[in-house]
Amino acid sequence: MAIDLSTVDTLEQALTYHRERHTVLAGNVANLDTPGYRAVDLQRRTATTPGALATTHEGHIATAATADVVTSFDDGGALQSSDGNAVTLERELSKIDANRARYSTSAELVSRRIALLRYAAGDGT
Repeated sequence: MAIDLSTVDTLEQALTYHRERHTVLAGNVANLDTPGYRAVDLQRRTATTPGALATTHEGHIATAATADVVTSFDDGGALQSSDGNAVTLERELSKIDANRARYSTSAELVSRRIALLRYAAGDGT
């Protein structure tokens, strides 16, 4: 009987991404009063999405089709204060809250998957 742990691996990648994104978003809030600071954010894409890494020459190393690519981008928005700061506290806090909810959901799914594996390994006891 083969045990498929790919779900746990995928959820582990999601947890890592959301943890790293929280750090970036918290940095935006910390720089709320820094003149000229522009908010940044992380974006996770699979390698099959447009703009992702591609093998365009036979000498290039191919990436796995399911590999995640995390990129940082300027998320300053169009509104800037008089000192050039483009961080909006309400926007950053809403992104932090949405990120927290996704992290909690992923953590709960990992917990349930491991509990299911533990149950199956213990012959249902």
